[in-house]
Amino acid sequence: MTKPGFDERATAVERLVRAALDMLASEVGSPRLDRLPDSQHWWRYGQESFVGLRPRAWLMPPDVPIVGWLDHFPEMGAVRASYAADPVRGPRVDALLGTIASRTARNFDWLLIQHVIEPMLLSTGSYEFREDVFGRVYAQFELGFGAATVTMVEFLPLNGFESTMPCLELPEGLVLQPMSDGQMDHAISTLAVPRIAASGVNGVQVSRLDQWALTRSRVVEVVAGHVDVMPPDADQFPTLLEPASRLITALRIVCGGSAIATLPMYAQADDEFPIVRGARAAPTSFGAADNARPTHLMPQDADTVRIVYLMLGLPAVQQDRSLQIAIRRLVAAGTRNGNGDRLIDLSIAAEALFIQRGNLAGATKGDKIAAGAAQMLSNDPQVTADATEISGFMAEIYRARNAEIHGDGQPYGRLRRLSGTPTESLALAVADAELVMRRAVHLVLQNHLAARELTLAAQTR
Repeated sequence: MTKPGFDERATAVERLVRAALDMLASEVGSPRLDRLPDSQHWWRYGQESFVGLRPRAWLMPPDVPIVGWLDHFPEMGAVRASYAADPVRGPRVDALLGTIASRTARNFDWLLIQHVIEPMLLSTGSYEFREDVFGRVYAQFELGFGAATVTMVEFLPLNGFESTMPCLELPEGLVLQPMSDGQMDHAISTLAVPRIAASGVNGVQVSRLDQWALTRSRVVEVVAGHVDVMPPDADQFPTLLEPASRLITALRIVCGGSAIATLPMYAQADDEFPIVRGARAAPTSFGAADNARPTHLMPQDADTVRIVYLMLGLPAVQQDRSLQIAIRRLVAAGTRNGNGDRLIDLSIAAEALFIQRGNLAGATKGDKIAAGAAQMLSNDPQVTADATEISGFMAEIYRARNAEIHGDGQPYGRLRRLSGTPTESLALAVADAELVMRRAVHLVLQNHLAARELTLAAQTR
């Protein structure tokens, strides 16, 4: 069923478009359709390549983009009259348009050129008027320009992350997923993703490891004209900083790597009529991921990441001081570029987790850490080392930590992997130490969850 006034508006716009196309055909002959330099947007030209060049556009005659070009046609008067009669679309003509928090002035005749005339030319390749094409294009314009609501997407890009999954759904409407092309455009422009290479001023490369984001969508009412009062709960932004921090922590615990979250941004969904132009970004500080050690999320780990994400929000977990210190240092270690710095962070995490919790006998901190790690992880399926191997490994890691922190050089010839294999590579030893701490933190979180479940079970009896 068509909405009231649709036929009148469609007829008026059809007459206007016919007149404009007839004039263009008589003056120009046929439209020029080609790539078009675009200094406002980054367009995808491959998995990692983005160029300021629109792939296909109408290269308009010089007078068409001039404001008021369509108003030179007598038929435009009937179009404006038909729209003025509509209570929804009328107030949107040549007015501020957007949401309660973000509105920009929109020129009505330019909207008709962009969203009716140009799409028709791209479809037909000529200035010929085709009723079937006009009917489809104009119906889309009517629906979009008159939409009561739009979908606003808050997205927070991740660097140093990839997954073979299409997305990861989390509670409260959160979704971890690849960024859309429009979101990538905004992320590149605001430097929320690093440029690994540039081909001149209008071309960049962005690693595939920097193209995911944590997102949340909400439906927002469209507002036209000037509104003096903004409701206090309208368009809350940013809201993803805390969930993103918790997600990054869960990913580091379960998957390792160096993924980080960058700048929260807010823009309309790509696949809708562009009521809201551009994107908002919150200026926040962030570090840098090490793409030589990215975080890989595999399908078999998805449920574990979700569970750890939820466990991190438990009050008992948040109040566990030694666990929180261990988690904070584990996350910090993931984004350190120097192996020595990673070693120091992981050793602090080990002190907080094993010394404070174990109450174990031992002459030195290193002995206590070695004993605590062996006690906790000797049967862990991912560590795959027995108590003696774990104890010996962690003791050597702590000696290396002492040498590093006191500036004793690098006496790493005695280092061994968790398996007991000798190594002179601090990087390999640190990678094994990170695995130990990831698994230890995970086990402590599981103990908190088990305790909570026992408490809830007792309360329901």
